[in-house]
Amino acid sequence: MTMFEYDGRDRAGRKAKGRLDARSDAEARQLLKLMGVSNAKIKGSGNITAGEFKLPPFLQKYLENRGVSDSDLVTFTKQLSVMIDAGVSVIKALEILENQAANPVMRRAVASVRSKVERGLELSDSLESMPAIFDNLYCSLVRAGTASGQLDVILRRLSQYIEKNAKLKRQLFSAMFYPAIVLTIAFGLTAFMLLVVVPMLASTFIEGGKELPGLTLAVISASNFLRDNFLYMVAATIAGGYFFKKWIKTPEGRYQWDRFILRIPLIGTLVQKISIARFASTTATLVASGVGITDVLETAKSVLGNKVLEEGIARVREGVIQGKGMGIPMAQEPFFPQMVTSMVSIGEASGRLDTMLQKVSEFYEEEVDVAMAALLKAIEPAMFIFIGGVVGVILIAMYLPVFDLASVGG
Repeated sequence: MTMFEYDGRDRAGRKAKGRLDARSDAEARQLLKLMGVSNAKIKGSGNITAGEFKLPPFLQKYLENRGVSDSDLVTFTKQLSVMIDAGVSVIKALEILENQAANPVMRRAVASVRSKVERGLELSDSLESMPAIFDNLYCSLVRAGTASGQLDVILRRLSQYIEKNAKLKRQLFSAMFYPAIVLTIAFGLTAFMLLVVVPMLASTFIEGGKELPGLTLAVISASNFLRDNFLYMVAATIAGGYFFKKWIKTPEGRYQWDRFILRIPLIGTLVQKISIARFASTTATLVASGVGITDVLETAKSVLGNKVLEEGIARVREGVIQGKGMGIPMAQEPFFPQMVTSMVSIGEASGRLDTMLQKVSEFYEEEVDVAMAALLKAIEPAMFIFIGGVVGVILIAMYLPVFDLASVGG
């Protein structure tokens, strides 16, 4: 087998570059045609395989630590769907994807899956051996697609789901990360003022021997306290972070923290809407793929990332097992708005549950964009007011003695 490098255009007209393994130039061009790559320039790289291609050690270590991104997974899923739709066997498709994977972690994962499929395992069972990359939802959908003979359709639907879910995860991360950054900047600026600026001015005032205003003395006292105890405060912060991390890993700690997040104004509402959008999108994708409703709910609760909400979905699943359907148990959960439970009940009654859930998902994705804009709109002025207030108080405190001297002199 020869490794070929190619440079062409995909079906959307975008530039497509990579490597693939083929027996000849003609076979390489045929494989590129199946992959949807046209006008490709092909160059043989010699008799080497993808597994023998070596990156510099530092780059190899970086890529291994990075793992597999949502983008890597979407690309793999889309290309696998296209090749299966074109009639390429699963084994051959996996071989092509293994050879062209830029991420070494993804390349080894695909190689492992291909090896298992070649030994006679089902594709879904082979994917289950790598849960860090292919989660339960992914494997469940592949299993449903294989059983129904619509693997290419399911994979295409799965790639769309991964892209939407990745966007919601980024929005959830932003909702939690942005306030943390704002607070860090605010405290950092305050510490800089108290540790550096205030001592410089305070030494001048103290040497003058004049009685200082109360506000100035308070700021100087805060500065002295911070300077005298700075290392202790840093150590306490590190220790607090360490114990918080350990606490949050316990079931009770995680539950309490997730409940606290849901109660924070604006942020809690945003997290709730993101969770509903992810739940509806996941459930719609699984139901449309023919997965049983109890399995759907078991899989869907794992994508929420919030223990309080996961327990609510678990209670809904118990209601389904008892024959109550989804709508009635969901209506008893405060987490689900009435609009969501009504649409689910209508979907169950009409036999169009997947369609209704998809509409819920689309509605809440728009709601998430609105809530995210509202959060940023509220945080930005609060940040400027807080920082401006702190800096203003410190500056006024340090200039009051100057004003006093000027009034005496006048």
